[in-house]
Amino acid sequence: MKKLTILMLCIATLGLVSCKKETIVQSTPNRTIVFDVNPNRWVLENGKYYLDLDIPEVDDINFYDEGILIYTATPNYNNYYQLPYGDMDYETHIGGVSISRSSLPTTPIRVKVVLVAAENVT
Repeated sequence: MKKLTILMLCIATLGLVSCKKETIVQSTPNRTIVFDVNPNRWVLENGKYYLDLDIPEVDDINFYDEGILIYTATPNYNNYYQLPYGDMDYETHIGGVSISRSSLPTTPIRVKVVLVAAENVT
């Protein structure tokens, strides 16, 4: 009887030890939107050139709680520079971004907008 009790206790212990708690994490991935912008899209206003990009993905949640990063690429797309950089700056608003610069670009530029998913913990 003792042997049977010890055997059952060992089986139960092995069964409990082999249980593993799994944590399932669901996360929203970051999103990237790329624009190839021709020089004729820039508008001169108050001595600066402005480019407005409509981005419906920039909603209330993204604007207030998450992050928005803007990059521009060199003409051959070998390098990206995060704005503000040089004479370029940007502002974000719900529904898009506005980029400003002091000179009109002479070639098309690539603009990459990265929407960073985050959870507001405050």
